[in-house]
Amino acid sequence: MIEDRIQILRRAAKVSSRENNEHVWCVIAGNEKLVDDIAYQAITAKDRVQILFRESIKILDKYTSKRFDCIMLKGETLKISELRNRCNEKGGASVEITNVHINEMPNLLVIVGPEESMKSFNGKTNRQNAKINILAEDHTSSFIKAELNTRFKLPSFLRNTVTPILDMSDVVLSAILVSVIDENDIEHVKEISQNNSLFGIDLNKTIQDKENQRIFEVTEKDKANPQEENKTEDNNNPDNTIETPEEDKTQE
Repeated sequence: MIEDRIQILRRAAKVSSRENNEHVWCVIAGNEKLVDDIAYQAITAKDRVQILFRESIKILDKYTSKRFDCIMLKGETLKISELRNRCNEKGGASVEITNVHINEMPNLLVIVGPEESMKSFNGKTNRQNAKINILAEDHTSSFIKAELNTRFKLPSFLRNTVTPILDMSDVVLSAILVSVIDENDIEHVKEISQNNSLFGIDLNKTIQDKENQRIFEVTEKDKANPQEENKTEDNNNPDNTIETPEEDKTQE
């Protein structure tokens, strides 16, 4: 426990030496309770970090269904580091995406799923010559929920026998950040991940879409308040508003 704390302090010291205004992205995966906790911490620090999306994923195979949650964040480097440390302490998996990754590494994907499925994915990309570079990886130490697939029909006595065994099984999640070397292979790599029951995130597309959404929301807000903009420009005072004049006019 003491060694873990020392490692956390060392990581925090490294992070604190970076620029305070630097922002990074992060994908965290784990069971529902863990991601609920991370989401709560992000919401309470919304001035320093934002939630880009959260997904609850259910993976079905012939016999079982596996459930886990995934959340993507963007925020200050130090705050993201705090959330990653909290995630690791509680047994989740996380990968960080920096501006260096975004600007210098091509065709970025984050892929999350059960460890055995991840091994199969890596094997198939090698055999099918879809060249990827694994830039970062992490694994959960707490386990996700596995259940008997309800589509798989079993007699009641067999289902009652199998279900407790699944409840006791340990399903480890892996999360990796990969760069697809050839742009033409992106869709093929996505297809391989889907065929292996993995959850994939196209980072370049996701980040671009979220930025476009942010710009759209700001534009729509400006359109909805044209008088406020004009008033602000006339007074040359960004802190001024038109709330008081509107109230006075109503009273008249």
